[in-house]
Amino acid sequence: MEKENKDTGLIFGIRPLEEALDARATFVKVYVQKGMGESIKHIKQILNRHKVNFTEVPKEKLDSLSKFKNHQGVVAKISSIEYHNAEELVKKLLDQDKTPFLIALDRITDVRNFGAIARTAMAAGLDAIIIPEKGSATVTDEAIKTSAGALLHLPVCRSQNLFQTIKHLKDDGLQIICGTEKANKELFFDTYTKPCVVIVGSEEDGISPALLKLADKLVKIPMKSELDSLNVSVAAGIMMYEVIRQNP
Repeated sequence: MEKENKDTGLIFGIRPLEEALDARATFVKVYVQKGMGESIKHIKQILNRHKVNFTEVPKEKLDSLSKFKNHQGVVAKISSIEYHNAEELVKKLLDQDKTPFLIALDRITDVRNFGAIARTAMAAGLDAIIIPEKGSATVTDEAIKTSAGALLHLPVCRSQNLFQTIKHLKDDGLQIICGTEKANKELFFDTYTKPCVVIVGSEEDGISPALLKLADKLVKIPMKSELDSLNVSVAAGIMMYEVIRQNP
């Protein structure tokens, strides 16, 4: 049985899938064979424990994907993107006398928003985008397409613990700027310095309270209508370019 197809990014079989999960691979798609009963129950439990979504499909679908290799009822497509460590990347930039400018996404789950933010971040000249390892959109084909390919070029940092990552970056001297409707000060009436990290939060409930407590700046985008919020990718773009405007 082949463990991995280097050309397609596909892995076949239960043991290779378990190894990929242990290695914290990023899964684009996972297909599980329908109607296998108890024989596939174990792998479903593992996927659920790792919070990896999967789709149940007929055996013929798996056969076509695996070119009739012994898939054992499961085929997964993994991302080939290389993830970076945020602290190491920032240290390298500082050592090069550069002023790091990053954006962190707290539980952004919509891949289209993720892709749109990455596209703007690259256009604006940011150094990297930070995402949590779990509970967040990952680099999928759709995200890459929405980003107009930016996710293939802009460094993506994946964090096991976003709070600890942001805390370390703050300790390294980066200004932490959180965009939240709970803020008292409007975005355009505050001062921002680089190096910095802009943080935007979940489409449902915004930035987590723990991250808000780390912020040096809590700001909101002024709204001139009864709408209570903007799309998160639009809000992220406004915030990034305001930092750039103040730091030409």
